[in-house]
Amino acid sequence: MKDNLLGNFPSSLLRYLSKPLVNYSLSSLPSYVPSSLPSKVRINRMPSALIIIVSIALSACQSQATEKNMTNNLAITPVFTEFEQQIAEKMSLDIRYFCADINGKPSVPSSKHCRQAVTELPEELAQMISTSNVGGIVLFAENVQEIAQVVKLTDDIQQASIKSVQAKPLIISMDQEGGRVARFAKMTGFAGNMAIGASYAQNGTDFATQVNTIIAKELKALGINNNYAPVVDVNTNVDNPVINTRSFGESAVQVAELGVSAVNAIQSEGVMATLKHFPGHGDTHVDSHLGLPRVDHDRATIDKIDLAPFAWAIKHSQPAMIMTAHIQYPALDDSVFVSKSGDKLIRPATMSRKILTDLLREEMKFDGIIATDALDMAGVTHFFTDVEAVVETFVAGADLAVMPFKVRTPKDITDFYVFIKKVAKALTIRIVQGDYQLAEFEQSIARINRYKKQYIARPNESVAQQLQLANVVIANEEHLLTEQALASAAITLLKNKQVLPLNVVGVKRLHFVVANQQELVALTYATKRVLAKILPASEVEKINFSHLVADKVESTTNINTLLSKADVVIATLDIKTASLVDLGGMDDLTPSYGSAAQQQEKLTYATLLKQQLIQAAKLKTPSILIAKGSPFLISEYSELADAVLLNFDDRIYSTASEQAISPGFNASMAVIVNESKALGTLPVTLKN
Repeated sequence: MKDNLLGNFPSSLLRYLSKPLVNYSLSSLPSYVPSSLPSKVRINRMPSALIIIVSIALSACQSQATEKNMTNNLAITPVFTEFEQQIAEKMSLDIRYFCADINGKPSVPSSKHCRQAVTELPEELAQMISTSNVGGIVLFAENVQEIAQVVKLTDDIQQASIKSVQAKPLIISMDQEGGRVARFAKMTGFAGNMAIGASYAQNGTDFATQVNTIIAKELKALGINNNYAPVVDVNTNVDNPVINTRSFGESAVQVAELGVSAVNAIQSEGVMATLKHFPGHGDTHVDSHLGLPRVDHDRATIDKIDLAPFAWAIKHSQPAMIMTAHIQYPALDDSVFVSKSGDKLIRPATMSRKILTDLLREEMKFDGIIATDALDMAGVTHFFTDVEAVVETFVAGADLAVMPFKVRTPKDITDFYVFIKKVAKALTIRIVQGDYQLAEFEQSIARINRYKKQYIARPNESVAQQLQLANVVIANEEHLLTEQALASAAITLLKNKQVLPLNVVGVKRLHFVVANQQELVALTYATKRVLAKILPASEVEKINFSHLVADKVESTTNINTLLSKADVVIATLDIKTASLVDLGGMDDLTPSYGSAAQQQEKLTYATLLKQQLIQAAKLKTPSILIAKGSPFLISEYSELADAVLLNFDDRIYSTASEQAISPGFNASMAVIVNESKALGTLPVTLKN
């Protein structure tokens, strides 16, 4: 037995086994021990922890034959030990795409070519969920297209999970922050965290509570039990591409207060909230989807700014989850690791025991689930193999490895089963080496199950009843009114050269400059809607409208002619630093992302917009810019306009009658004609 099972074991452990033996009953050993062992096992009088370690090692060794068979035979059904099942329970996969085999043969050349969105749960994925005991599923925009479809999908996922050996529902997660990161377009969208921050001076935490309550209500109605929100990064870097308007602002105190309100609102509706991105992603200029950011703050600054919102939330609420960042913090952990390419680098927070265990778990007393940010991001994959990444983050103290392995084809499912076993084997070695304690692993499993029990229950209603509720809740009239209320409360006046409020009496022609047809429809609707409130119908009818739609540009002569006849120019601008977070993640890193064609399209509108604003100035025609997106990026446009209104990450949605509606345009036009006031206060400082 020693040669077959323990040949690679440390000699110090083998010496324990060579000492005088006594009879030891198998019933006293943990369930990790292989069932093939005899009913009585002779084991030395050793500490119980060591007995457990030996048991795990035996189990891991036994799984080698199964692993080899699985690699050679795609049709084999794997046999997982309890330890391996629990390893899988500490993983959360995305099922964004899946390409089934056709007539027993792959339908795509490789997994990276698969772009078949999963809107219905394929039998192969259902079987994978049941067989592997995986702990969570992450949904993306491709998975959530219609209300009825989402309700059915989440129900099918839970039904598959209940069929697993441990018969537990799993965590279904989604990024529904509001603003630039909102995966399901049919939900109430909201203007985002920076808009909430802009409303803070007048409204305090009211909108943080209202918005997140609604988001959670709608998620729960869809069967989604974990929201990867709120973002509580303090945005202190104007060049931050990945956080930006996702942050409540630059004040740590304000971010902390709004973050706690958001957490309490989400969890009051029975959905797990997730504070992110620990220990703080606010002062970075690198997108962790594409590289490994670094924050060089000293410890005093880290405590005062970066950690403050997390510490406040832990003290004043009970956040179910905190998500780690793939980010280096030398002041918190300056230890180095050797990457898979042989380079020596400072250990990122996701893989840092000093940061996740010593700081977050022990010093800050966080007792919720520690989840990683997506492990398929370049901040991880450039430096670690997929097995190393999971093992390193578990040893560091993470409970849940998010998106550690891509499953896109039936072959990937088999490879995932092998992956689970490889992680179990590698983690066993780290336990034997003393880098990680089995007790920590068991505490992690207990923690996950405690929060599952608190927040996840099998619905008593049928799918039809769940759908009926969802149709009542999702984007209902009350929720849309709250969305409009936030947009109106957040709108911020950045510049005004005696143009606003606009005296519309005597205005004969308004000229719009917009990026696309949808913006034109929404802006026209918002304008006529507000004019109807302040002018007689006969006066509204006398006002003519002209427009320049960037994606339907005619001749330069016609453009200039239209502008020359206008009394006022109203232009729109939606600008942000490109980040994969807007699209969803690393699966969007295709040749088309940030391609020359896309950049040229943006450049074309930027050029047209500037030309129109410059021409308006030459003609002494008042110009008003309605800006959406990052306040840090509009200076080159705002200096050309006479007045600038900022409404952050506004969206445009369609009503049942197909009318395009923009809450931000509605709020902007109301301010322009003095039907309401711009009361928002910019929660960040702009460059001079």
